[in-house]
Amino acid sequence: METQQTFQKEDDKYFSEESEYLQHKVRLAHKINMSDVASGKGTVFEIAEDQDDMPGDSGDMDDFFCDESLIKSLSLGAGSGMFEEEDSLNSDDNAEPFEKLALKMEDVSGDGGVLKMEVRPGVGSDIPSGSVITFHYSAFLEYGDEPFDSTVLRKKPERRTLDGLDLLPGLNIALKTMRKNETARFLIKPYYAFGKLGCPPRVPGNETILYEVQVISFVDAAAADMYEQQDQQCATFQEKLEGAKGYHRKGNDLYHEGNLIEAKKAYTRAAWIMEDTKLKNQEEEKQWGTVLIKVRSNLAQVFLDLKEPAKACTQCKIGLGIRGVDADDIKSKLLYRYGKAKMMLCDFNGAVKELKRAQRLRPHNLDISEALETLLIKKEKYERQEKFMYQRMFQPKTKANQEASQGLESSKDQNSNILDVRPEFREVIDKQIFEFSTNPNINELPFPFNLNRDEIAYIAAAAKAAGLLVTVKQRGMETLLKIAKP
Repeated sequence: METQQTFQKEDDKYFSEESEYLQHKVRLAHKINMSDVASGKGTVFEIAEDQDDMPGDSGDMDDFFCDESLIKSLSLGAGSGMFEEEDSLNSDDNAEPFEKLALKMEDVSGDGGVLKMEVRPGVGSDIPSGSVITFHYSAFLEYGDEPFDSTVLRKKPERRTLDGLDLLPGLNIALKTMRKNETARFLIKPYYAFGKLGCPPRVPGNETILYEVQVISFVDAAAADMYEQQDQQCATFQEKLEGAKGYHRKGNDLYHEGNLIEAKKAYTRAAWIMEDTKLKNQEEEKQWGTVLIKVRSNLAQVFLDLKEPAKACTQCKIGLGIRGVDADDIKSKLLYRYGKAKMMLCDFNGAVKELKRAQRLRPHNLDISEALETLLIKKEKYERQEKFMYQRMFQPKTKANQEASQGLESSKDQNSNILDVRPEFREVIDKQIFEFSTNPNINELPFPFNLNRDEIAYIAAAAKAAGLLVTVKQRGMETLLKIAKP
C-alpha cells in the first residue's frame, strides 16, 4: 500500500499543471499509430534526440485557448450551450448533455460508436479512400468550457490521408461520410477515440468526444497513383484522362500549400499524359482540351510566382492554341497571365494587347482592370528612365565635359575604388542589366561609345556581378562596350 501511494504521488506530480514536462512540446522519433492507442494495446513513445524548436511553436501555449474572440468564432460556442434548444425541453431533464445530443444523431459506424449530425450539407461526391483531406475540427469534452483541441484556434487546417494510420478510427469513419464543404458534428465513443488510456492531461480515459468537422477540400491522389501502376502504353483515353485529372488535383493542392516546385511537377506530368493521348472523336477532343487548357493556365501561374515570365509566356501561348474549348473564363485567365508575364519582361505593348483581350472576355473583372492601371504606371516610369538614359548616352562631349572628365581621372589615381556615377545612372543601368539577363530573346547588349571611364567601370562591374560577359574595345578615341550572356 505504501508503494502504491508513492507511485500515486509520483503520477500526481508528473501530471500537475506546474510540471515542466507539460510546459513544452517534444518531437518523437517515429509517428504514432493511433489505432494501437485507441485499441488499448498501447504504444512506445521514443523521443527524438534533435529537439530544436518545431515550426509553428510560439512559446505562448499557456494562453492558447484563452482568446475569447476565437472561442466565440466556433459554431458550438462554449460549454453545453448548444443543448439549450426548444426541442430539448421535451427530453429527459436528468439526461447528460451528450445523451440529449445522441438522440438527434445518426449512427454511421453501425455499432453506435460514431454518431453524426449534419450542420451544413456538402457538395459533390463522397470522399474516396486514399484521398488527402484538408479539414478543420474542434474537439470538446462533455462539460468542457472550451475545445481541448482545435485547428480553428490554431488557424491552420489539418491534412490527413483517408484510411491512413495517422487518423483516429472515429474521425476516419466520420470523414468517410462527408463531402466537400460539409460541416457536421460527431459523437465518438472511447473505443473509436482515445480508449481507456485517454490522452493526458487534456483527455481523461474512457471519454466520449464531440467533434465538429468542416471538410475544406480533398485530393483524390489514387487516380494518379493508379495510372502510374498500370501499363501506360495500353491505357485507354478514359484512363489517361482520369490520370491527368488526378495529377491536376494534386498540383492544385500542392500550390495552395505553397509548394510551387512540386506543384509544377504535378501539372507538368498531367500535361505530358494529355499530350501523349490519341483522340478518336470530337467528344474526346473536347474533354482533352478542357483538362489541358486548365493545366497550362495553372503552369503559367506557377512560373509567374517563380519569377520566370518567359516560361509563363510559353505556357500561355500553348494554352491559347488549344482548339475545341469554348471556355471564356479560362481563356481570360490565360490572357491575363500572358499580359502579366509580358509586363515582367518589360514588353509593355504586348502586355497591353493581351490584357485588353482578356478584358473583352471579362469586362467587369477587377484584377484585369487593376493590372492595366499598374501597367500604364510602369510603362510611363520605364519610358522616363529610358529617355534619361539615352539623353545621357548621346549628349555631345563638350570641351568643359572633357576637362572635367580628365580632372576626375587624375583625382582617381589616388583612390581608384571611387566611381563618380550619378544615382540616376546607376538605377537605369541596374534595371537594364536585370531585364537583359531575364530576357531569353536577347543575347548581347551594346552601349554607346561616349561613356566616361567611371560609367564604363560601373557597367562592367554590375554586369560581372550578374554573371555576364563584358567586352571592352578601343577604336581610336572611342571605347566600345558590350555585355553578353555566357
